[in-house]
Amino acid sequence: MLNETKSPDSSEPEDEVFGGINLLTRSLLDLDDRGLVLSLAAFAEEALGELLKAFMTPSEATTQLIEGFNAPLGTFSSRIKAAYAIGLITKEQFLDLERLRKIRNEFAHSWKPVDISKQKVAALIDNMAFSRIDDHFPETPIEKMRSSMSCLLIEIRSSTHQIKNKCLQARLIGNNLMRGFSGDFDTQIQNAREELTNIAKNLNGAEDKKRNFYLTLILRFKDRLTVLARPESPEQKKELTDFLEDFSRVLRQVTAK
Repeated sequence: MLNETKSPDSSEPEDEVFGGINLLTRSLLDLDDRGLVLSLAAFAEEALGELLKAFMTPSEATTQLIEGFNAPLGTFSSRIKAAYAIGLITKEQFLDLERLRKIRNEFAHSWKPVDISKQKVAALIDNMAFSRIDDHFPETPIEKMRSSMSCLLIEIRSSTHQIKNKCLQARLIGNNLMRGFSGDFDTQIQNAREELTNIAKNLNGAEDKKRNFYLTLILRFKDRLTVLARPESPEQKKELTDFLEDFSRVLRQVTAK
């Protein structure tokens, strides 16, 4: 029999991490075959949604992917595949969740009585991995399914908690193109000065969209300065310092208007 799971070394309240699992494992003992299968599948679908949401960049786009009517990742099948594709579950977990999904479909898509001893269902359960936290051998298919799936769901909830607790969310790797400056240091500084002068000149008297365009150019120009060639002599260092001061002055002037 599985013991109730506790959240180790966690500032998050236990009922928010494993409370649902504990409630589920207690209720599974009183359910018939159909209730057992549908409850496990429903919990797994919800747990995968929480896992994906915890990992993805916090945004309205993430919410729309996972929740709501016709959400691309709103189904059990799509959540299983997405979680595996981005490395949130292992291959073994992926295969067992797929087995659970197929078993769920046997019960959900038929009004006729179905039980776990059905050959197709029993074969899927037999191929499930044994629980990693239960040292009691499951004598029957229903025991095997209960113990294997309970363990897997605990693993998913634990992964979700670890992502939140250790800040393991997806990192932004997207980037934008940025023009640099060609030539040696002296040539780059000269070209940069000319560009800055032209931008400031075009900003003078510009209105509406045209002004916004040149403001964007000068703000991006600030990022471009980070890729200027490194000064080597004291004279070049002074020249760079003077130019950066000139740029800061121009930037204050145009953004103050």
